[in-house]
Amino acid sequence: MQDLPDPEPMSGHVVIEVKAFGINHAFHRYSTDGRWRVPHFEKMLYDQALLAMLYTEAYQATRHAFYANVARDILDFVLREMHSPEGVFYSALDADSPLRTDALELGEGVFYVWTSDEIERVLGKETASISDFRYGVEPGGNVPPEQDIEGGLKGKNVLYEIHSLPDTAKQFGKTEAQAAQILNQAKQKLFIQRSRRPRPPRDTKIITSWNGLMISALSRASQALCEPKYLEAANRAKSFLYSHAYRPDSGKLRRRYRGGSAGIDGYLDDYTLLIQGLLDLYEASFDFFLGQPIFSRRRIVYFGTRTREDISPPPVRIDQS
Repeated sequence: MQDLPDPEPMSGHVVIEVKAFGINHAFHRYSTDGRWRVPHFEKMLYDQALLAMLYTEAYQATRHAFYANVARDILDFVLREMHSPEGVFYSALDADSPLRTDALELGEGVFYVWTSDEIERVLGKETASISDFRYGVEPGGNVPPEQDIEGGLKGKNVLYEIHSLPDTAKQFGKTEAQAAQILNQAKQKLFIQRSRRPRPPRDTKIITSWNGLMISALSRASQALCEPKYLEAANRAKSFLYSHAYRPDSGKLRRRYRGGSAGIDGYLDDYTLLIQGLLDLYEASFDFFLGQPIFSRRRIVYFGTRTREDISPPPVRIDQS
C-alpha cells in the first residue's frame, strides 16, 4: 500500500498499514471494521503518545523520512488540538461534533467525513479526481451500511489511502513528484475547509499517566528529530504536573486535574509512566533535574529543580512501611 521498504518484514508492514488508517494528522481510537477503513472517531491522548513513539523509533531504525513525518504530524496535532494554555495535555477529542454551527444535534465523525461533491467544490474537478483515486472517495460514499449504525455517514467518505503514490501518478500520467505535490496541496485545502466546521468537543481532564506518556513522546522526538519545540513542550508539561499533580504535604501524585482542582490519589500507572517521562526528558536534555523527591511507599518520582552545576543527587531512601 505504501511506497516504502519494510524495516522488518512484519513490523514495517503493520506500521505502514496503521498510518493508512490515520490520515487525519493523528489517530482515531480504533477501527470498526476488519479492513481498517471506518474508525471510531474519538482521538485519545495516550494513542497519540504511544504511536508517536512508535514512528519515532521506526525512523531511528530505518532513517526513512516517512516515519519521521508521521511522528511530526502526530505531535504537531497534539500541540495544536490537545494542548492546554498552561502547557499540559487534554485527554481526548470526542467522536461526535455538531452537525451545523447553529445545531445542538451531534453526529459521530461528521467533522472528518466528506461527500464527493464537497471535495470537488474545494479542489476543482481535476485535482478532486486525483485525490478521490488516492483516498478511496466514491460518489455515493464509501462507508458500508453495516458500519453506519446511526445512519449519519450515508453518502459520506472516510479518507484512507487505497492506492499508492506510484499507482496514482501512473493513473493520471504524472510523475510521482508531481502527484505528491498535487496531493499535498489538496490536503492543505481540505484541512482549511474542514477547520471551518464545528469542532469536536475536548475532554479537558488532565490525566497524570497520559501526560507522562506525552512527555516521553515529545522528549524522544525532540532528540531523534532535532526539534526544540518538542523539548520545550515536554518541560512545560513537567512543570505543570509538579505544580498541580504533586502533593508535597503527602508526597503523593494526584491522578486527575480539571478546572483548578486535582483529585484522586495516583495509581501505579501514574507513577510509572511519569517516571518514564522524566527519564526520557532527562536523556533528551541532560539537564540534571533530579530533585524534589516524591516518596510514598515503594514509589518515588523526581521533578526538576536542580541545575547542571549542582550535579550531586540527593540520597534516595524509599519508605518501606
